[in-house]
Amino acid sequence: MNDEFTILVERALVLHDHATNQKQEIRLAIGHPYWTEPGMEAACPVAVHGYLGRLADIRGIDPMSALAISVQFLETLLKAIPEARTVYWPSGEKYFDD
Repeated sequence: MNDEFTILVERALVLHDHATNQKQEIRLAIGHPYWTEPGMEAACPVAVHGYLGRLADIRGIDPMSALAISVQFLETLLKAIPEARTVYWPSGEKYFDD
């Protein structure tokens, strides 16, 4: 798996680790969807730079499906971050309403 890809969309956030009181920027990135099998399956490269890095490509039945599932996957991943950490917008507002 190539760690680098051309980014289609990205979002900058801040991850606050309450145990160490450290804040770091993280960037959610989704690459251009591509066909893995024409007419059968497509995939999107995804990454959470500054936290998990490059992840496995997210697959769907076509490029639009792969893109939509990639967005859902990253949101679900952020919601699963341990309670000792909080995700914020760069402005300082919490990313998720509690």
